[in-house]
Amino acid sequence: MTGDLGTPRVDMVTPVRTSEFAYADVIVGDGRAVTASNQNLIAAFTLYRGDTGEEVGAATQLWDSTAAAQVLPGMDAALPCVTDGSRVVTSVPASDIDPSVTTQLGLNADDSIIAVVDVLYVALPKAEGHDVFNTQRGLPSVVRATDGRPGVIIPDGDAPTETVTETLIEGDGEVVGDGFAMFHSTVVSWDDRSVLSTTWDGPLSIDPSALPAPVVEAVQAATVGSQILVVVPGEAGASATAYVVDVLGVVPPELAG
Repeated sequence: MTGDLGTPRVDMVTPVRTSEFAYADVIVGDGRAVTASNQNLIAAFTLYRGDTGEEVGAATQLWDSTAAAQVLPGMDAALPCVTDGSRVVTSVPASDIDPSVTTQLGLNADDSIIAVVDVLYVALPKAEGHDVFNTQRGLPSVVRATDGRPGVIIPDGDAPTETVTETLIEGDGEVVGDGFAMFHSTVVSWDDRSVLSTTWDGPLSIDPSALPAPVVEAVQAATVGSQILVVVPGEAGASATAYVVDVLGVVPPELAG
């Protein structure tokens, strides 16, 4: 097996058949490791028929172990502890895969799918860095679960009349700048303290279009690993909103296009 990460070239002696999921690390990268089941990574999956060696599909996208296992059962065992820059080869029995997929590919029950998984980027599982001491009063406080999910406590009293931004955790990664940030966000209404939206129940977001301009600016100024709080005043009688954003990665420039 040769080829750069993301563009493997595979020669195999066919047929390749396995009765259970199997995997092997062909390249072990020296980057960040996957240490949590909800941790996101950008990976290139290239799929081959085990009976002929024919390539039947390829995709590069954001995954976590659970999402990857929905496509290829067993990947939740192969991805934990994998490191950025790794190449993992797996074999999946056709009997484990969605029958509609195997029918489309013309696979028999005893055939297998061979997958080459190139790990191109591993994001942080949660904000990591040093806590920042803030002195301004009357702003929300943030508590965190062990997996990093924030809880936002809105104080009694009126919301600020101007946008306020605080760094709660300062990460030691690169500055986001003009890059595509990979982040989790939680949005809470000041007036009724309800959670308006959160991305913590799914994959990281890389689309800042749902965030108001002051929050986008704060994310661009942040470093990877940071957690920031932005309180945006309401307009025309609407409630102010508190945004807590964990900046967990930046899409590599070569993948951002």
